[in-house]
Amino acid sequence: MRSPRMMPIHLTLFLLCAFVAEVIGTMAGFGAATILTPIAALFMDMKSAIAVVTCFHLFGNASRLIFFGWHTQWRIWWQFGITGVLCSVLGAMVTAHLPSTIVKLIFGLFLLLYVLLSTVATASFQLPKTTPTLIGGGALSGFVAGLIGTGGAIRSACLLVFGLPKEVYIGTSAAIALVVDATRLPVYLAQRFIPGWMVPALVSLMAVAFTGAWVGQRLVRQVPAAVFRRFVLVMLTLMGIKLLFDGWQGLRV
Repeated sequence: MRSPRMMPIHLTLFLLCAFVAEVIGTMAGFGAATILTPIAALFMDMKSAIAVVTCFHLFGNASRLIFFGWHTQWRIWWQFGITGVLCSVLGAMVTAHLPSTIVKLIFGLFLLLYVLLSTVATASFQLPKTTPTLIGGGALSGFVAGLIGTGGAIRSACLLVFGLPKEVYIGTSAAIALVVDATRLPVYLAQRFIPGWMVPALVSLMAVAFTGAWVGQRLVRQVPAAVFRRFVLVMLTLMGIKLLFDGWQGLRV
């Protein structure tokens, strides 16, 4: 499906949402793509939204590495990233052959499931601190990232069980996400998911990603994490419901 060209006011609004998403994503160590992808789907086709947000996510993670890269735990990066890279290509190839309505349904279900697990999970359900957790988590998060544009929630669940300091967690997460994004993006480009009119706006997205990462790293120690967690969960619930509704309506049509 061809994505309609955005009006200047809509592009400005999209860039503003991207800035807010990057600030939150930097502070939380993940979430920018999870928040921005359903918003982008309001302005363009779902597959185009996934590809455009992948570019933005890549810019954002590169920016986070500027601020947190020297904290990266490279052993975890290697064990988690190798399967993540391989499976992200597989997920991206699956998305290339799915209708946008199906992708919306999958993404909506993913968001609601993530919110549910985040709400009810307790310490007794934590994953073990083992290498298989990293390898398996990398495979699952990579496939989900390629399929619906974001695997940060799964990556976060796996990394948090190792009790990494926040700076190490953010840096390691960004380093993993960067290679996953760089791997799946060529698949989206080969499928022409990004409309030609959107290419110049990617330059603006690059500047927005860096600015959002800069603001996020300044705020990361000042705003209570619980406040952001509740806000993000509420937003993800609303977005998940809307995507499910839109996908269902698309199937009916």
